[in-house]
Amino acid sequence: MIARTVRCDRKFGEPLMSTPGSLSAGLAYLPNWLADCPDAAALDALLCGWVRASGYRTAGIDWPDAADAPSDLSATADRVERNPGDAGTSAANPAATPLPVGVGRLATALVPPHRGLGVLWAERAGTAPWTDDDRNYLHLSARLIERSPALAVILGPTVDPERLSQRLADAAVIAGRMAHEFDNILTGIIGFSDLSLPLLPAGSQAAKYSGEISKVGQRGILFTQQLHELSRSGYAKPQPGSVPVALATQATRLAAAAPAVELASDLAADLLGVAMEAGPLGMVLGHLLSNAAEAMPAGGRIHVSADMVELSAADAGRHLGAARPGRHVRLTVRDAGSGIKPDVRAKLFHEPFFTTKVRHRGLGLAVIYRSLCAHRGGIRIEPSPASGAGADAGTTVRVVLPPAPARVTTPTPVAPRTLLNTTPHGK
Repeated sequence: MIARTVRCDRKFGEPLMSTPGSLSAGLAYLPNWLADCPDAAALDALLCGWVRASGYRTAGIDWPDAADAPSDLSATADRVERNPGDAGTSAANPAATPLPVGVGRLATALVPPHRGLGVLWAERAGTAPWTDDDRNYLHLSARLIERSPALAVILGPTVDPERLSQRLADAAVIAGRMAHEFDNILTGIIGFSDLSLPLLPAGSQAAKYSGEISKVGQRGILFTQQLHELSRSGYAKPQPGSVPVALATQATRLAAAAPAVELASDLAADLLGVAMEAGPLGMVLGHLLSNAAEAMPAGGRIHVSADMVELSAADAGRHLGAARPGRHVRLTVRDAGSGIKPDVRAKLFHEPFFTTKVRHRGLGLAVIYRSLCAHRGGIRIEPSPASGAGADAGTTVRVVLPPAPARVTTPTPVAPRTLLNTTPHGK
């Protein structure tokens, strides 16, 4: 949880042009939130100055994680809390006891662009009731603070989903064309190498060279397959897909590729099919499992769970992609690796094709993102809680997909017809 709480005595700090605590002093201070931010300490300095100018005793900004946040933080606007002397109690804490509006602590939602929801709260000395002017001033402050460069430094880089989708779509067009051309070249290389090998003396240096040429060509084919996946991942295929079936298929593949990795699953009994065809679903799950296995080179356990969840607007906003409010199938993949460093995690989608792996090109997450967007799904990557003292926290990836619509069956026979090839060109 990101939290900043300050308590400032008004006798400290630079003098203000207006009387501290007056509405004019508070309004005069607000433009400071839009100033350039040199480092993370600037947020605390700005928050302290805002408290002095506004005449508050304490104030804070809370940014709860998904597990700690209410389903809709916008409902905390104008909410007040008991315990006004406890500066560490967030206005988003549902355990606090609310009092009638007008006493205690006042809070409002923070909604920065392309972010989840946070909370801005303030409390003042005494028991004077909050007025409409007080509420309007706090809401106005929140609108400026959520666009503050200082807050952006604390939250890290933001991802513009529309811009990211467009960049990946442009790259996918080029990737598809390049993959087609390289397929032709690599097929010729592999083919002639394989034809030459029987003509060479067994065990000769020339035979070894010919075999190495074929192996290099096969590795090139694997790379062009990833380019094809990126090119095709933007097409929606909402035919029903089964998470248990896809998981069973990918578990077999993982057992052969990473025998030191153990796969444990926990699938809800009421799990529905997803509105994603078996092929794209297996591709998404396969990339997630491969990434989890690579995070544990010495072996370990990958835990996969799937259940049904109801997403609110705030919940959907916490997932990168195209998730919307409503019922979803949630797929969670958790590994026991060393975890992803915060600076690396911030770049995963902010910089398309970013990767820290030497022999990888960062195509896996790009494929997952495009496929989820096409099927109105979303993804979220976060650190896993450590299982014990000294244990690695690992990484948790949560994917949400809308359930497949129920099909209405009919006994009416279907007349024979000629089947046409409707596969898109280049598939």
